[in-house]
Amino acid sequence: MATIGVAATCAVLALIWVTPLAAQVASARDEIRVQVQGFYRDDRDNRWPDVLDHFWVGKITARWTAPTSDPAWLAARPIDRDSACVAGKDHGISVSIALIDDRWARVFVTRCGLGSPDELWLLRVGQDWRIARLIRGS
Repeated sequence: MATIGVAATCAVLALIWVTPLAAQVASARDEIRVQVQGFYRDDRDNRWPDVLDHFWVGKITARWTAPTSDPAWLAARPIDRDSACVAGKDHGISVSIALIDDRWARVFVTRCGLGSPDELWLLRVGQDWRIARLIRGS
């Protein structure tokens, strides 16, 4: 009996130090943010083969219809530039995830010190989020 008590105590102590599975898995927002920031980093550094890796090809994106008929998705707007950009960080970026569902995300990226925000639509296929549509701001 004492052996079971010791084993159970050891198991409980071991579980205290284990990170729950949910905490180990990145959220969709985190994955989208990493993908978008990676695209802008590779674009800024002229790493063209890497830039292409941030996009799905047309054959894949054509398979799933973006929620472009949903009024909530169409009404989404970027946050105000003054709120998005930090003074002294010209040419930095601010990522604003406007909407996200199981398959699609609509993201606005403010390129501080430059024109209007870029609009990105990201598609999740399997576990990967990639850009399906990019509309550059002015």
